[in-house]
Amino acid sequence: MGRERPWIWPPKRSGCIVGASSDAAVRQRQTRIQNRNFIVNVMDGAFYSFGLAFITQQTLLPVFVKKIGGGNIAIGLIPVLWMLGFNLPQILIASQVQGLRLKKRFFLKTSLFQRLPWLLMALLCWFILGRVSPAAGVLLFLALFTAAAVAGSINLPVWFDLLAKVTPVVWRGRLFALRLILGGILGIVAGIVAKKLLEIIAFPANFGLLFLLAFAAMMASWAFLTLLKEPRGRIEKAPVQLGEYLRSLPGILRGERNYRHFLIADALQYLAVMANAFFTVHALAKFSLHDSAAGIFTAIMMASTIAGTLFFGYLADHHGQRINLCVSALCMAVACGLALVARSIGVYYLVFVASALAAALTQISRLPIIAEFCSEAQRPTYIALASLISTPFILAGIAGGWLVNRFGYEILFILAGCFALLALTWLLLMVHEPRRISQD
Repeated sequence: MGRERPWIWPPKRSGCIVGASSDAAVRQRQTRIQNRNFIVNVMDGAFYSFGLAFITQQTLLPVFVKKIGGGNIAIGLIPVLWMLGFNLPQILIASQVQGLRLKKRFFLKTSLFQRLPWLLMALLCWFILGRVSPAAGVLLFLALFTAAAVAGSINLPVWFDLLAKVTPVVWRGRLFALRLILGGILGIVAGIVAKKLLEIIAFPANFGLLFLLAFAAMMASWAFLTLLKEPRGRIEKAPVQLGEYLRSLPGILRGERNYRHFLIADALQYLAVMANAFFTVHALAKFSLHDSAAGIFTAIMMASTIAGTLFFGYLADHHGQRINLCVSALCMAVACGLALVARSIGVYYLVFVASALAAALTQISRLPIIAEFCSEAQRPTYIALASLISTPFILAGIAGGWLVNRFGYEILFILAGCFALLALTWLLLMVHEPRRISQD
């Protein structure tokens, strides 16, 4: 389970595989290509994270929606629309992805469309927001934001399948960790720049510039992706009709007990992260802070990501991915608890530290552990199915906005913290490390 197929490299020439080199020379060339792809994937992740840091969902986008005229429901919709858009369409594309022998060309097209909505958001800020009603402005932004998520959803199965194809299992933890670390370093810069721009440029032009910087950084990540060297693959599972494919999915859930238990813990963690969209607006209101403080929060989160991820990437590669998901759930519970008891902004900074670690650990280990539950040919399906199953629980973000309006932030943070603790308990008691099972 989760083993890597040997690379078929170098490519064919004149109808045959080039075989003049010794086995040692071929292995050396394969190692060079693996190392090159590793570096390319690190740089892609770093610059994509750099882009997202200019308009992070947890600190800056809630402020943006509030400034347009959106209320708590609209703020709660930010993670909901992102996750719904990112999760639902995956299952429709997964059956086609698993039948592609070469995935890079399709991946580059989908990843380009994933980036374009951020440029359109910049144009929205500069040319449209001042000419439409607040409700229309919020609606237009949420539509573009959802479009970015949907494009990302179409892109994700082929992206991770390609990444896993070129990255050995025991490299994946450090790969995701290094992506986050370099992205975190760049993200600190983004947070400082965001704070400055919010202070010296009037709204909405300041956010327009932030969206443009995000788009530029994401395009830099796309440029690195063009440098990937993809090995020739074998089609182990041909595409099937969509109806037949969808009917086969319940059989996976019935037959894969450990994967099923993981999905339960995953759903509980999705319920817990409904608090993330409200930490920033809660802190700004509670301590009467200027909007530019969101830039400070972003820098704190990026610094926390840097501090924690290298160790946890090493931990995942040597001891499996489950332990990181356990720590992620614990960090989310701590963030909610601190948000409840903090009496100074200095203490509240720790909320963003814990929240950042929770998010980083999930980014390091969620997709890699799913890949270890299945064979190489099944990766797109297992990833898309996990996203589909988690979708109903994403709607908790809307409930989060309703809870804040009706009962205040405290009830929301209490519920989110309880869900995080339930996720931790389920991971510890019911989910077994798949790598350890495959080695038995």
